[in-house]
Amino acid sequence: MNKITYTASEEGIEIAKRALIRSGFESKSNFAKSQLMSRSTVTKFFQLQPVQFDSFKRICDGLKLNWREIAGLPAEESLQLSSKKDCNELAGNEEGRMVGTIRRQVTVINGENNTVKAVITLEGNINSVSNLKIIELILREHSGDTIKINDIKEGSIKLNIEGSPEDIQKLVEHIQSGELKEVNGFPVENIQVNDSKWQLVQEIVSQGAIDRDLNGVDLSDTDLSGTNLIGANLNGADLSGTDLSGAYLIGADLRNTIIDSSTNLEDKWHLVWKIVNQPTQKRNLIGANLIGANLIGANLIGANLIGAYLIGANLSNANLNYANVQNTQFSYATGISEQLKRNLIKRGAIFEDSPGENSPIYSPTPSRR
Repeated sequence: MNKITYTASEEGIEIAKRALIRSGFESKSNFAKSQLMSRSTVTKFFQLQPVQFDSFKRICDGLKLNWREIAGLPAEESLQLSSKKDCNELAGNEEGRMVGTIRRQVTVINGENNTVKAVITLEGNINSVSNLKIIELILREHSGDTIKINDIKEGSIKLNIEGSPEDIQKLVEHIQSGELKEVNGFPVENIQVNDSKWQLVQEIVSQGAIDRDLNGVDLSDTDLSGTNLIGANLNGADLSGTDLSGAYLIGADLRNTIIDSSTNLEDKWHLVWKIVNQPTQKRNLIGANLIGANLIGANLIGANLIGAYLIGANLSNANLNYANVQNTQFSYATGISEQLKRNLIKRGAIFEDSPGENSPIYSPTPSRR
């Protein structure tokens, strides 16, 4: 998935370093913790490496800095608007009133961006809105071409919009600064951005996420170290740049999750991720620690599982054909039919009421967050 990224300028980094000291943070690690961000993301920022937009802005906001200044972008840049004739053509030749606008420079925009949702409240009667196209055009001229109106509701006039994080941020700045006071004759009351990503991260860090459905959510660049994600559905979640060191991932569904070289994932769970996302036959898993792993649908055909620990693992729909299971521990494993269990025992697998004294123990839900 492509994303908007920004790189701080050399001058901007010097400003950020002074702000870090002024804010009383003893280290970049402490600052990263305070923002619920992974240390690697903050490190990349200070090393003049590209950082995705929402993380770049969060760092700047945390240091009480203007993100545009830190990125070395012009504060404002005048741009000639489309003519009123063009506007009327878009609106079906309907008479429309447009306000003067300013468009600011956009840096890196890639093909498929995450979108941010927001609600703009306009003063007026919803029945007075005759054409949304002209309103959408005005909003785009104040931000960018990704902005679109999804819905309009009562309560004055509430426009449910979405767009790239960069374009939504421009709208917020224009409205909060007073530059965009009205849209097609309707006074702007306010704009509320759905900043659900960091709210969600705050919930996970403070409350844990046992068995929580986090399917497809964006958790990139966040600090989830030591968090309780037991049984969480992370199928399709974006974990690029995420710090998951010490996280409890017993039973967590890691299928289709996105990770990258900066994702901090312990060796055990990185192996689980490989098994469920990079299927291959005859995988060497001798003595592997797969205790409590969610291996739903895993391809374990011909795998060498001699002496491996699958205690408490979820093996629903996993394919164990031709796997070498000599002395493999399957105690408390789920998703195994009685017929398969008998077959595995014949092949040397171990099913006990409890693990042996020298075996790793399948831990229950931890008391930590």
